[in-house]
Amino acid sequence: MTPLGCPGVGAVIAMSERLFHCRCCGACCRWPGIVRLNEEAITAIAAFLQLSQEEFRQQYTRLAPDRKCLILTDREDGACVFLNRDNLCRINPVKPTQCRTFPQHWQVEPEFQNTCQGFYSSVAETPARPSGRRCAD
Repeated sequence: MTPLGCPGVGAVIAMSERLFHCRCCGACCRWPGIVRLNEEAITAIAAFLQLSQEEFRQQYTRLAPDRKCLILTDREDGACVFLNRDNLCRINPVKPTQCRTFPQHWQVEPEFQNTCQGFYSSVAETPARPSGRRCAD
């Protein structure tokens, strides 16, 4: 993985019998929803951004609708506040577990699967590396 980015074009993420191949389209970072933060994530992200934990909380979080935790704020267009214009995550090395495991460990709506440019293959398959830009080595 690159310090800034997604797993990378052709990156393979194991999911039991299926593998997810990320193409860095940014759809996951634009999909409606919330990203919950625990104290470990807050500490790691704040340190990565060279902010105090309080500065990070003030600038990048809000209270979850269920009031149980803090969540990341969104940009005006609904995308994650850390998604840059190249569809790369500004906090990739320390992004929350929820982000790192999406979509492979989540049940996602068919609409998302139609939006995301990534694809799944079976463990037995070895698909050709997709063409396009590379997000990571």
